[in-house]
Amino acid sequence: MGLYYRLDFKNNKNHLNQKDSAPVIIDYYYKGMRTKVSTGVVCQIKDWDDNWRKKTSKDPIKSSDKDYRDKNLLIKNKLDEINGIVLTIKKQDKDPLVELVRSYLRKDKRIKEVISRKEIHFLPMITEYEKWINSTSYNNRTSTKRSTNTSIKQVREYASEYQTKNNILLFPEDLDSDWVYGFCRWSYDRKGLRPSTIRKRMKALTRFSNWSNEKYGTNFSIRKPDGIVLSDGGGEVIFFKRDEVLKLYNYDKYSIQNPNHTEVLQKERRLTYIDDSWIDSENKRWSSTYTSFEVYKDMLIFLCNVGCRFGDMVKMKIGDFDYDTEEINDKRLGYFSFFMEKIKIQKEPVRVRINRMTFEIWKKYSKNKNAHNYLFPRTKFGNAISNQKYNSYIKEICKHIGLDRGVRVRDWDLNGKEENTSFIPLYSIVSSHIGRRTFIREHIELGTPIRSIMKMTGHTTQKVFDGYYNVLDKDIMKVNDGLFNQELDQKKEKKSKSITSETEEQLKTLLRLKEMGTLPEDIWKEKVKQLIS
Repeated sequence: MGLYYRLDFKNNKNHLNQKDSAPVIIDYYYKGMRTKVSTGVVCQIKDWDDNWRKKTSKDPIKSSDKDYRDKNLLIKNKLDEINGIVLTIKKQDKDPLVELVRSYLRKDKRIKEVISRKEIHFLPMITEYEKWINSTSYNNRTSTKRSTNTSIKQVREYASEYQTKNNILLFPEDLDSDWVYGFCRWSYDRKGLRPSTIRKRMKALTRFSNWSNEKYGTNFSIRKPDGIVLSDGGGEVIFFKRDEVLKLYNYDKYSIQNPNHTEVLQKERRLTYIDDSWIDSENKRWSSTYTSFEVYKDMLIFLCNVGCRFGDMVKMKIGDFDYDTEEINDKRLGYFSFFMEKIKIQKEPVRVRINRMTFEIWKKYSKNKNAHNYLFPRTKFGNAISNQKYNSYIKEICKHIGLDRGVRVRDWDLNGKEENTSFIPLYSIVSSHIGRRTFIREHIELGTPIRSIMKMTGHTTQKVFDGYYNVLDKDIMKVNDGLFNQELDQKKEKKSKSITSETEEQLKTLLRLKEMGTLPEDIWKEKVKQLIS
């Protein structure tokens, strides 16, 4: 058996400078086998003493290195550690083979790493997680990052209050079921969050625990506490009815082409304009001007007729429209064909047939643009219109146009029980996602097969798709009307075909006698009834 330390030269020593550095390692020899053990110390060649074996101190690093005392101590500690492992193995009546010593070293390293990682407090760790979320390393949508940041902010707020109240410092492993239950209650009672929103906070915590376990080797998981449902109980799915979409489409007082648009929008205190500018394939600059209400209204109609998400709509380009080879009524129709931003791996694009409404919108905003230009206008900074700003505008638009149908809104408690029901005007809860729900509802009204609708909306699971619509009473009535009708009709046909040729001749004779006046009509009806029953 042999143990000694040396500099681990990666290159030929003769090609190195005296000021070059090399790591210090310990070689362990046993029965012709050798293993290298890192000491974690780095030393310049000029500071290494090749004659350390002859010295009483056995210090390999010279005093010319300003940290020689600490470095020599670290090297000797590592040497003592290996000697201790060899001694432990021998006490177990085993041979201190190189592989066995190496195994003990790996196990000891893992134990030390776990202990050091468990010493990291929860708040600094979640701050580091937040930095990672907002870095380029986290490849996800801006909206997802924004939502996660909101969740982290509230988790941090609760954790700070928890530490102050209990006079402790939180560690990741302290996030047990009791802590999570307290967080859910705090979010519901103090912050007034709905169960569905609290569920999003829980998902953010779960993603944090997965990140922490992978990065720091912690061993904790976030689980929903017993007694908390975090469900909105399957409330009513809000969508635009057909007449409401038509009302939106036919309303033209926001259009810049309407001479009265100034008066209308000044009354609403929303007289603002959007300049849509772009450069074509010949490097020629173009621009068009619209009112802001005009653009947002057209976008809402577009969402109702295409069924895409807001993020997919604002990224849609002219080249995302695939023309048909044939013209119908002097119009070249086709499909909107695009990849969904929410789906990271998508083998083929979503394709939705253009219709009369979307064709008019397409024609309006695509004029003089090339395939690389965006369909809808961008902001003056060249960015897409934000979803938050858009949702604010369309509530005002729907209110002004008169989409004030009463809709039922239910509130649920943490146990999944209905807590409150209220009726509010439709315009107050309109958001961009109502377009996707309206698109699905309209296709259900038309009797489009579910799989075909899912193909157009990009849904891959029935469970998620089912959350976009309710089965209404009229749907049940509509599908039940024709139940077994075909079979009943077939039975009637079979009865009529069962009349024999002899009975048919008797019926003809009776009819002839009736027409001659020989047989009274009431007696004729009775005879016919007897023959065919």
